[in-house]
Amino acid sequence: MNALAHSTASAREGAPPVEIEWLTSAGLSIVVLGASGDRAKKKTFPSLLNLFAEQLLPENTLIWGYARSKLSDDELRDRLRPYLSNSNHSAEVVEKFLAVCRYVGGAS
Repeated sequence: MNALAHSTASAREGAPPVEIEWLTSAGLSIVVLGASGDRAKKKTFPSLLNLFAEQLLPENTLIWGYARSKLSDDELRDRLRPYLSNSNHSAEVVEKFLAVCRYVGGAS
């Protein structure tokens, strides 16, 4: 088992905070390529929401969506919301997750 998988498994098993300190003290930027596409909406962002809800991402995490489509941050959030609202997570958790999502369009 690699270090990340081991740390994630430990976190889920209720490991002491010192063993998972890196999860809360580090910063993380995630870039989702093709963020306006179906796969990102149906698979990638819901998976990231699960990690976020389980507090397996650092507190200082930002998720950047990138695609050719011209969208604003809010337009991306509006596109993702229906897919994330169908999850087992509360509306409050979904909104907190969406607040860390940003978007950059690549088309000129």
